[in-house]
Amino acid sequence: MSGLHDILLIDVGNSRIKYAQIASADSKVVTQVCDSIEDLQHQISSAQCVIAASVQNDQVTLKIKQLCHLHNIPFQQVVTQATAFGISCAYQQFQTLGVDRWLAVLGARLHTQLPVAILDLGTAATCDVLVGEQHLGGWIAPGFQLMRKAVTSQTSKVFADQQTPDALSLGKSTPDCVNMGGLAMLEGFLYSARKRISGYSDDYRIFLCGGDSGLLKNIIDEKVQFKPDLVLQGLSRFIPSK
Repeated sequence: MSGLHDILLIDVGNSRIKYAQIASADSKVVTQVCDSIEDLQHQISSAQCVIAASVQNDQVTLKIKQLCHLHNIPFQQVVTQATAFGISCAYQQFQTLGVDRWLAVLGARLHTQLPVAILDLGTAATCDVLVGEQHLGGWIAPGFQLMRKAVTSQTSKVFADQQTPDALSLGKSTPDCVNMGGLAMLEGFLYSARKRISGYSDDYRIFLCGGDSGLLKNIIDEKVQFKPDLVLQGLSRFIPSK
């Protein structure tokens, strides 16, 4: 159980807030989820320090900073950098790479030195490729929920339900076809990533994270692995050394 004076890591995403309480940089990171910063007031007030990253507007970060100031807790905001821990960002305008993607890249290097593609399947589906110490770039596409919303909102006779498919098959109703189509698109995203990363080495890894990564559970193999805590693991690399 986490106790007083833990280090609090916070990742403010597009649709939810993920956090972890760890005793030190060497501690195992286990991601937890909450709906708002107000839900973290106790964790912030009892933390040793708070390290946060946000893809939302500055008001959310400011709220975290204010709570830390109120309780006299050291606060550090992490943003995307041109280079960190020897890893270089592919973007010439590195500030425009989402910090969650950057942190997932940094977190991936804690697990493997092989060429690796990081697929974060959430509100958006993103892919980032890391070979050696160079981030090579990636892709951004609609996530499963966005795909389903887009196809139903932009067509007059297509409708869907809120079911999520367990495995890819052919739909036999319009809602089934919409859901299966979204899953097929995600599987295609993974297959494209595999084709790209295998061009650099026969030995590679593909790491899956994000709330919808479980949709791809049926095509997992020894090279495709779930790493649900990658973003916060990347954030943990910024814990100051004693």
